[in-house]
Amino acid sequence: MIVSSLIDYFALLIPPNFSDKAWFAQVVTQIVDRGIIPMVGLAFLFAGSFLESGSLALRDRESPATTIRFWTLLLAGLLSVLFLIAFPLHLNNTRQVSDQALKRIAEEATTAEGQLDTQVQQRQGQIQAALKDPAQIKQLDDQIKQLNDAINSGQLQGNQQTQAQQALKELQALKADPNAIEGRAKDFRNQKLIEIRDRKQQLENQAKGDFWKTGVRVGISSLLLSLGYGIISLKGLREMGILGGRRKATLR
Repeated sequence: MIVSSLIDYFALLIPPNFSDKAWFAQVVTQIVDRGIIPMVGLAFLFAGSFLESGSLALRDRESPATTIRFWTLLLAGLLSVLFLIAFPLHLNNTRQVSDQALKRIAEEATTAEGQLDTQVQQRQGQIQAALKDPAQIKQLDDQIKQLNDAINSGQLQGNQQTQAQQALKELQALKADPNAIEGRAKDFRNQKLIEIRDRKQQLENQAKGDFWKTGVRVGISSLLLSLGYGIISLKGLREMGILGGRRKATLR
């Protein structure tokens, strides 16, 4: 269980791409989410040692380097240090990822607003130019007549009739007051701006929520894992008598 977890950790790092903050955040998240598995393996290993000898203490003339217990306790200490280091690194990295996302969202919203202004101005200019062209005015009259005929004939039903009536109303208003196109363009622009800014706000809230859900959650989990592995390592080494504490067990 311990070995397979370590293999999984190394597999997550292949191929390495530490310059990609999103990749690094994802790797740390997966490692922390699986961080409890080696701890369970350590628990089984030490439980077996206790059942066998009732203690983790070294026997007479037994060298720590020759025991699996010693190396697994060192591994626990190493994991404690790694998870402790991962805590601030992951928080800082996810904060940077969130800042990049917020910057990208703001840039996309600014670009969308610029494109909207350009489209509205172009369309407004086209309509104003068309209303000065006798041929275009005649075409507008023909469209009004066709819509009137379609509505009066009763051929349109439901949504089709509603849409036709709305289109007729707008065309008649446009013909009656060509200058009203500026106000209509402004209303259209304001409506689209509201949609763009609402979308921007939703994406910003999502980016901030992702930071708190992944960054803070994984960071706290990493800190707790560091504490757990540290306690296991220190108590185990003391039990073995390496850091002081219990005496070495004697052979019977």
